[in-house]
Amino acid sequence: MAGRLRINISGIRGEVPEALNVEVAARLASAYATYLEEGKIVIGRDTRPTGLMLQMAICASVQASGLEVIDYGIVPTPFLQFQLFSQPQAGGIVVSAGHNPLPWNAMLLINERGRYLEPNEGAEVFNIYEANQFQLVPWNKLGHRFQEKFDFNHYLEKLSGEVDRERIRKARFRVAIDPANGAASPFIEPFCDFFGCEAIPLNNDPRKTFPHPPEPGPEVSAQVEAVVKATRADLGVLFNSDASRVSFVDDQGQGLSEELTFPLAILSRGGKTEEAVTTVVTSRWADWAAQQAGIKLLRTKVGQSAVVQMLEATGALLGGEGSGSLAWLPFSPGYDALVAVAFVLDLLSCRQERLSDVVQRFPPLVFKKIKVPILPEKMYRLMSRLEKELAAKNPDVTDGLTITQPKLWFNIRPSSTEFILRIFIEGEEEQAVEQVSRELEELISQ
Repeated sequence: MAGRLRINISGIRGEVPEALNVEVAARLASAYATYLEEGKIVIGRDTRPTGLMLQMAICASVQASGLEVIDYGIVPTPFLQFQLFSQPQAGGIVVSAGHNPLPWNAMLLINERGRYLEPNEGAEVFNIYEANQFQLVPWNKLGHRFQEKFDFNHYLEKLSGEVDRERIRKARFRVAIDPANGAASPFIEPFCDFFGCEAIPLNNDPRKTFPHPPEPGPEVSAQVEAVVKATRADLGVLFNSDASRVSFVDDQGQGLSEELTFPLAILSRGGKTEEAVTTVVTSRWADWAAQQAGIKLLRTKVGQSAVVQMLEATGALLGGEGSGSLAWLPFSPGYDALVAVAFVLDLLSCRQERLSDVVQRFPPLVFKKIKVPILPEKMYRLMSRLEKELAAKNPDVTDGLTITQPKLWFNIRPSSTEFILRIFIEGEEEQAVEQVSRELEELISQ
């Protein structure tokens, strides 16, 4: 499936050059510029080797449409979203595949408010893309390209207003941070210095390739675990390539699931928001954390666009997912790993506890995440068959099929970022989780 593009409302992604290449990037950039008609588009990328090539094609296409380009170079996706949220422009384009493997890349389209495109916006852009009818201007009306440096000091000052910076500084945390040589690499040491932390950086050279798959979680945290133990650090942190996802390692050197990131953020926001939003596939640890914090938890479809849309509709301020992602709407609508780190530091400094002590109070849950490669043309038929065969279990169809049983629940859904079927099973007993896993895999393989 290397030659197939994965298309959703926020943009496109695929392997380079089999699916995503210069021609495709130029066409989509032209379509977005045509949709916007005028103004300035902010552009940035992560550190993938294919990023600069695609970014240059995007810049040229935007300029050919008569719009201006503000080029931030290598910068985390949430930073561009923060920039648009703080100083609106016509829109933004990010070249980053986030958690996808190195051969992949993506183009993410952001609106003037710093949000991923909403369904109606995305539909209009892709209609223009398919029609291949683009706005082009004469040579003397071409847009200009301006290279800008992201104002990280402004970002940090705004972020300090959402936490107790002085209390964090007094705690003098020692933090091992692995940005996977991604877009956050140049920013982690200034971030730690601002919050009075001693940084122990790992894999923070944006000129190098990813040292491990750029999807945070205990599967890739062995190096950080070893460093935390060796240096007696207070915690470890792992980012994906564009700093939109994060997982943690506790003070004992235990790699924590990415599913704990959002629940920890919920605990840190007690008294600061009445409601929080997550998805139907986020661990029930989030429900426990919300109950502890006195926050009502709402659930919606998977994806940043759906979560932020519900935040706006309900007035809730905190949103996130079990992928290690979260957004704090007063600060920015983007999923931001550095915001998550600041919230966890705020939580630990407030409670004057170790991360291992906080995590130990969470109820014991066992979960399993399964990825099943499925050809796109077979996905609809498979999901239709599963819905019929599981109908007696009264599935929730908010996103895929979610079935709740005594002491266990599971969800089956097509991925929006890869050509796979995702299965999430969570329960109180490992044996029951494994039994359901075997049954579902057998059902799918029929």
